Amino acid sequence: MRGYHHPASGPQRRTTSLGELLPCQDINCAESDALTSYNLRDTRPEADLQTKQFFREATGLVREYGAIDTLLFASVFVFALVFTITQFPWFYGNTLGANLTGALFLAAVPFIFLMLSYWAIGVLMPRTGNDYVWVGRILHPSIGFTWGLVYVLIVFLAAFIGAGTGPLSFAVSSIFATYGLLGNSAYFTGLGNFFGGAAGTLELSILFTILVAAFAIFGSKFVKAFLYTTWIFAIVGMVVMWYILSTTSNSTFVSNWNTLVAGNNASYTYSALQATAASNASFPGIATGFGAIVAALPFAFLFLFGGNYANAFAGEIKNVRKSLPIALFLSLILGLGYWIVTSTLTVNTIGFNWATTVGYGWISGGSVPGTASYPLPYQPTQPLFLAVSAYPNQLLITLMFITYFIGSLGPLFAYFWIPSKYLFAWSFDRVIPSKFADVSSKYHTAWVAVIATAIIAVIAEFLYSYLGYSSYFTMGTVLWGISYTIPGIALTVFPYVKKDLFAQAPGWLGKKVAGIPLVSLMGLITTVGFGYVGFIAYSNPAITTVNTNSLELLGAMIVLGFVIFYLSKWYHKREGLDTSMALKEIPPE
Repeated sequence: MRGYHHPASGPQRRTTSLGELLPCQDINCAESDALTSYNLRDTRPEADLQTKQFFREATGLVREYGAIDTLLFASVFVFALVFTITQFPWFYGNTLGANLTGALFLAAVPFIFLMLSYWAIGVLMPRTGNDYVWVGRILHPSIGFTWGLVYVLIVFLAAFIGAGTGPLSFAVSSIFATYGLLGNSAYFTGLGNFFGGAAGTLELSILFTILVAAFAIFGSKFVKAFLYTTWIFAIVGMVVMWYILSTTSNSTFVSNWNTLVAGNNASYTYSALQATAASNASFPGIATGFGAIVAALPFAFLFLFGGNYANAFAGEIKNVRKSLPIALFLSLILGLGYWIVTSTLTVNTIGFNWATTVGYGWISGGSVPGTASYPLPYQPTQPLFLAVSAYPNQLLITLMFITYFIGSLGPLFAYFWIPSKYLFAWSFDRVIPSKFADVSSKYHTAWVAVIATAIIAVIAEFLYSYLGYSSYFTMGTVLWGISYTIPGIALTVFPYVKKDLFAQAPGWLGKKVAGIPLVSLMGLITTVGFGYVGFIAYSNPAITTVNTNSLELLGAMIVLGFVIFYLSKWYHKREGLDTSMALKEIPPE
């Protein structure tokens, strides 16, 4: 009920604790659009009172996403064309050529446990903003909100901007630059240079943000149409990419590079770029062995992050008990295969040593073009490598550019869309102003939260364009991985702090091994695995540049989270509403 406040006096009413929410006992209590997979029903007479502390008695959201929809979302979080734009020079340059395939297989081990953990979390509390709700209800509401705030901002900065709108702007720059080279056009070359710079990157990023925000506002039909359309282009683009790479030898690539890119500039030739990077960036040599693979794990993790982000809209997924695990594990398996195939084909074509050395020079110069260690005026992007590989077939180059660009819009939308779910969940809990929980009666979307997300995106894109890639990478590498330790801890202690709810857990979620709850083991392994890799990233200066500004920003976000939470609690209490009552409950649907 909107604006509901408890009266200052009158009979005391008991709220519903988690333990009093009983599993549905009706054999026909099947899942449907309006039911959760883990049906929770309060059988007490005063059950109608249990949601009064929330913004309203129902979220207004509808379970409109099926198993395939959820899988496509989970997959687009993990692997997409846009993520390949600068991924390989970035990985090999930062890790000095560590074995990516080996690092991915090793990284997959803790990710399996992460998927198991998020399977459990999603089934036990299938609500929008699922992991925020989980952490807050199991550990403490203030921890849940503060963790959620840091987590959402980090993923938003690293994925939507650092690996999304920014690199896609680089891809657009490469497209114009390539046509400038093909047609000897100063106009297209100038456009390529402009969109590769800070101002051009910002303009394109804002345009992309407006585009995806529009689709996010107009409901599930638009969302699904956008998702399926971009996936069709993405699949065609992946096939075209693999075809180009698999049919181009390294010698052909070198010859094409020297003809198309270098032209009459001897410093841009294939061998000259490698020599310049090795000399001016003081390249230390290729890293080999298992130690190099372990040191590269934080980078490999970034290839596999994202599938569990589907939990954020668990409250809108049909048959979530079945749909969610399919999406979680298939996205991980498909992502692993995609990255291994794409990376292998790419380095075989462009040259492993060249990708590593030139990537190192690019990073040493601040991940921008036109530096002493990377003199090329264009970013080292996958579209540029593909255009060089396909040269002189301009029809194939054009097909690649079209499918690559349109196929890259899906993940941009997905990583934009999800933060609005957390804004909605926080608002529904009354932690932030309830206006953010407004849902369009026509489109069933949290339109205010979407607009707020767009505004935050534009501000962050401005900072990205003028502060650069490395700051986002630092935040993403260290904090994205470490962030999963908190839901892991919550899952570890769940059977002990919520014994009544654990006793009702369905299937394997309620099982024990040697007297220890299975979910506790899953949570503990997730916590240790991601905590350890976060420690590797944080403590190794060769991997992560941890600067004072990054640490201050993290500290500020944590303090801000607790301040917002307790200010909100104080405000509502002054108005006669104790929000702590609602924050002990599983939110209504």
